[in-house]
Amino acid sequence: MRSPLLALLLLAACTQTSARPTPAPQAATHYLSGTKWLRMDDLNANPHGATLEFDGDRASGYTGCNRWTADVQEAGEELRFGMVAVTEMACATPMQMDTERNFLSVLDRTRYAHFDQESLVLMDARQNQIAQFNSTLPTPE
Repeated sequence: MRSPLLALLLLAACTQTSARPTPAPQAATHYLSGTKWLRMDDLNANPHGATLEFDGDRASGYTGCNRWTADVQEAGEELRFGMVAVTEMACATPMQMDTERNFLSVLDRTRYAHFDQESLVLMDARQNQIAQFNSTLPTPE
């Protein structure tokens, strides 16, 4: 009984295990985190147009009628918004409804973004510009 147990222990001692460390998952880079934007190119928007605010892997803002929030995926210039949650306040005017509808369509179609300190441009899958934002948000009155 002793020799099978001894053989098993010797075999286990001779077996090499490669204990390679598992690489830690890389933290996502959120270049837009901490930035705030006001839509500038919707000429039919109400005076308090759509806004974007990025915080880590989340984005939120104002549609022109309601508040919204969504998950965000960023990879270099690639940008996608997840399912958008929107408050359900009734829009007071047709202009507000149009502003919201147009903005939510932009979020759904966004696949890329170019930005600097002053400007954010959202683009569709063919990299056509679909919305432009200014980094300066007006102060609420």
